[in-house]
Amino acid sequence: MNVSLFVAFFAGIVSFLSPCVLPLIPGYISFISGQTIQEINSDFQKKVLFRTIFFTLGFSVVFISLGATASAVGHFLFSNSKLITSIAGIIIIIFSLQLIGIINLSFLNLEARFQNQRNQS
Repeated sequence: MNVSLFVAFFAGIVSFLSPCVLPLIPGYISFISGQTIQEINSDFQKKVLFRTIFFTLGFSVVFISLGATASAVGHFLFSNSKLITSIAGIIIIIFSLQLIGIINLSFLNLEARFQNQRNQS
């Protein structure tokens, strides 16, 4: 098995037990259960554990999905960087020619504004 997996797991445990995270755990449990720590009895612990697991899974799925999406977009951009650079260069040349007046693309001269109408009393 990969050593980095164990290192990442150990780092997660250490960060979980850090002084800036550990005091937040009773608040999260109270938020998930809707009760204070003192009100939680033994038969209610299974319900709290169930909700806590799904809260953690939901939180993890969101951030893992965001990370995977960012990685996929980064990989796509990196693998197509020559094409993207060429297209960006062509667009900059077209905008420059439009700006100095050599070509005239009318859609680049369009303007849209929102009018703010105040009641003047």
